[in-house]
Amino acid sequence: MSAIFKREFSSYMRNVTGPLFIAMILLFEGIFYTLDNLLLMYSNFEYSLGDMQIVLILAVPILAMRSLAEDKRSRVDQLLYSLPMSLSQVVLGKYLAMLAVFGISCGVIAIYPLILSIFGTVNLATAYCSLFAFFLLGAALLALCMFLSSLTESQIIAAVIGVGGVLLLYLMDSIALLVPTGATVSFVAMLVLALLALLLLWALTKNIRISALVAAVVIGSMLVIFFVDSSIYEGMFREVLTGVSLFGRFSNFNYGIFDIGTIVYNLSFIAFFLYLTYQVLEKKRWS
Repeated sequence: MSAIFKREFSSYMRNVTGPLFIAMILLFEGIFYTLDNLLLMYSNFEYSLGDMQIVLILAVPILAMRSLAEDKRSRVDQLLYSLPMSLSQVVLGKYLAMLAVFGISCGVIAIYPLILSIFGTVNLATAYCSLFAFFLLGAALLALCMFLSSLTESQIIAAVIGVGGVLLLYLMDSIALLVPTGATVSFVAMLVLALLALLLLWALTKNIRISALVAAVVIGSMLVIFFVDSSIYEGMFREVLTGVSLFGRFSNFNYGIFDIGTIVYNLSFIAFFLYLTYQVLEKKRWS
């Protein structure tokens, strides 16, 4: 795994992608830092990090677009299957290389609160908790975009669908406010989500019996609950959308709340999409 990490990290830093990503993050953080903390004289460093969320919509897909799509295009992925290591180590090595590039930019940003503290009183605990949450948010988005990159051979397509996926997550809270809270609407929406999850289960297992059994249990249970007490579904879909919002959870840290649930959710999100990436590569090996 270390060999993959070194190769990928070196490739990022010698290529324009890594320096461009770091420059973009530091440029916009510098702009928001200057506006929020220096010109407007807010002592809350987390305000500038809150503004940085929108930058990740473009920056993260740019960094992740070549992670696997380029290997497919140049047929280097065929060599990965012959390496004396598991595909999980390959995926983890590539992911950690991207995370290291992102970590460099966060490491530089970590100096900003100390500079700000020279000119006034700064709550360093809140500032660095927010920076930690910002790093976790970027790590989760990198895992998502890496998975999307594994689905195509084109870096451009990988970048476009990556921007679309991250933008959808960014707008999740706003979309949730537009969703009706009626029981029937929520039930139908939850049923669609269940069907999508079952399709994913079938795609991963390729076992029609297990998938059909799980589908019967899940859909049957949902129908029983709906006909027994449909009020249970009122507002459920909106709550689900709000609950899975990565960006909404990041806001908790900006308010000075150290949310353990958010950390667990982000780590689970990362593990889930790394697992999906592994499954895509494994399927490609045997196709």
